[in-house]
Order: sequence, then C-alpha cells, then structure tokens
Amino acid sequence: MPRHRRAAKKSHASFKHEGAFEGRVRDLTSDGRGVVSHPDGRTFFVPGVWLDEVAEIRVVGRHGKVGLGQVITLKKADPQRREAPCRHHGDSSDHCGGCPWMFMPYEAQSAAKVRRLKSTIQGLGDSTTQLDALLVAPDELGYRNRAQLKTDGSKLGYVAAGTRTLIDVTACPILSASNREVLAHLRKALPNPTWRARKQDWQTIDLDDNLEEPSLNKRLPFRQGNTQQNAVMREWLAQTIASISPDAPVLELFAGSGNFTEVLATHFKTVVAVEGDQQALQQLSHVAPDRIQAHALNLFSLPAVEAWISEQEGIRALVLDPPREGLKVRAPFLGALKELETVIYVACDIATWARDCKDFLAKGFRLARVTPLDLFPQTPHLEVLSVLTRA
Repeated sequence: MPRHRRAAKKSHASFKHEGAFEGRVRDLTSDGRGVVSHPDGRTFFVPGVWLDEVAEIRVVGRHGKVGLGQVITLKKADPQRREAPCRHHGDSSDHCGGCPWMFMPYEAQSAAKVRRLKSTIQGLGDSTTQLDALLVAPDELGYRNRAQLKTDGSKLGYVAAGTRTLIDVTACPILSASNREVLAHLRKALPNPTWRARKQDWQTIDLDDNLEEPSLNKRLPFRQGNTQQNAVMREWLAQTIASISPDAPVLELFAGSGNFTEVLATHFKTVVAVEGDQQALQQLSHVAPDRIQAHALNLFSLPAVEAWISEQEGIRALVLDPPREGLKVRAPFLGALKELETVIYVACDIATWARDCKDFLAKGFRLARVTPLDLFPQTPHLEVLSVLTRA
C-alpha cells in the first residue's frame, strides 16, 4: 500500500476542519512555491519557503488532492535566508509577489534552477546529453528592460499574485535604471483621474527602455525582458549554427520581431521565418529582407500548420522559441520534415520543453546539448537552450 495512504489512515485529524499543521519542504514547484506533505498524506503548495525548511502552515484552500497553505511560523529556516532587497516583497495579498525567490541569495536560486533541470533531463532518459554550466545573469537586480504596470488612477503598480488586488508600488529594484526613472515620474502624476478605468478594474501602462514614452493600454510586441542575457542567447545561437551548412534553408518558428532571425540571417542563405502576430511580422519584414522569407501562420492551428508545412522542402535545421505553451502542434513538423537533422529549441518553460523533446526523441533524435540560462533572477524562471540531432 502506498505510504501516503498508510499515513492517511493513521491520521485522525479532519483535513476539512484542521487550521494548521507542521511540515518540511520537500521540493519546489515551477512557480517557486514549496511542496509540503500534510500529515494525512495530501500535498500542499506553500509560497515563501525553501527546500528542507520546516514551517507551521495555515490551511487556506483545497483543490482536489492538493491544498494551499501560508506560513505562520518558520520552525527551521535555511541559514542562507536574507532580507529581500525590496519593500514590496512578500507572499500575502498586501505584497507584489512578482519575485518569489528574492528572500534567498542568488547563488541558492541558481542551484535550485539547475537541480530542477537536471531532474527533468534524467526523466527524458538520454544519458548522453551534455549539460552545460548555468549562464548566470551579470546583475540580479536592475535588469528588467520592460514591465507592465496597472493603475486605477490612485494606485500604480502590480497585481498581487493570485488576486485582483492592485499593489501600489513605490519602487521596483529589478527594473532597469531608465525604467525606474519612468516609474518615479509616473508616480508624481498620482492621483490621476484620466487613468481610471470605466469598464475594467484598471488600465495598463507598459514600460520599455527602448521607448521614449510609456505605452498606455497598447500591447507591445514580444521582447526578451533581460537585454544582457538576450545578447548572451544570441551569441550562443551564433556559435551553435556555425557548424551547420548555410546552403539549405533554415526554418524558424515563433520568429517574433526577428530577435533570433537576425542572427540566423548572418549565416544561412535562406531563413523561412514563421510568426502569427501581425505587429511582429511588420518588424520582421525589415530584418535582412534579401535572405528572409516571412510567413504569417497560426502555429497553434493544426489544419493551418498541416497545409503550410506540406509545401516546405529541403529543411535540415529547425529553430524555435515558443511561448510557455511550447510546440503544441508538433506532429506535422515531425512527419513532414523528412530531411531534418538539427533542432535548436529555446524554451521558457521546462515542462512543455520536456514534453516536446519526448516526441523528437521518439522520432529518432537525441538531446545532444542543453545550456541553462538565467533570464529572470529572483524568480524560478529558467531559459533552456537546447540542441537535438538526428541519431
């Protein structure tokens, strides 16, 4: 009989009515919360704790076989814990919640990210994979080149995690210097009746240190949020493609505004760049037009992908940088690209990356190399730069 079931039988406490329990953090989730076992065997997710810490935990919710908890008291704290360098850091509805790991030093954050990636790679079952050292961020603060603020005319800031509560943010240490100046300037305009939303709870103000003015209620094309680390990714890509023949066309999926397309165009004679966002495609059209064939395609539509990929020939290299959903429509590419030899996959979500890699491995590829890169310090986010080759 499974251990958690034995524990459940031994526990005489009613989970439904129990208000608190003591537990040890046995793992960390992809969103940064601690995983703690309840005495009755159920799993709880608890923010603001670290691996192996012991805490008294308040039960605040239950969803099926899992529960949600909040720390009442830390009984055993990690000795590396620090005072978070932000007045808005915390786990309640009174705190921003945007940097869940800020209470731990950067070295500990980095080790936790690599540990999770190693475990994921082991689960894929390819013992030959080369795992490179983490490409750490040069600055753990002041790196964020863009951010989206919310305002109701009286407050300006971020929405607390898992709530509809707007936190009035007086300063944000992860923003770049220029964005911090813009935030300070915007705050001087409070209260501002023109920022009050009529039908929504708030309006949005996007900061971007490439823009002269912040953008009000206007969605900006995707841009990597850390300029220094984006340059490292581009250099990694340039080195990775250097050994691939430039004569055959390279297929790039989720090309965006051309961040990686520009690098590909310096090597390959023909870049078939695919993107579904029209605003991004307009910017993409200005990147090396003599070498790039830009295509508008909804990469999440199976019929659209099947029709389009059937017309592509001679593709030997595939480069993709999808959103968190990953390459949800994979079968057409795996089936139609018979000459495909190399897949360069840049992922922002480890779970969907692993899911997609399994299908490539099943089709005769091997996971040759994985390079982790830290794009967002103070968070559990990890960028995965990987290379799959035909076995």
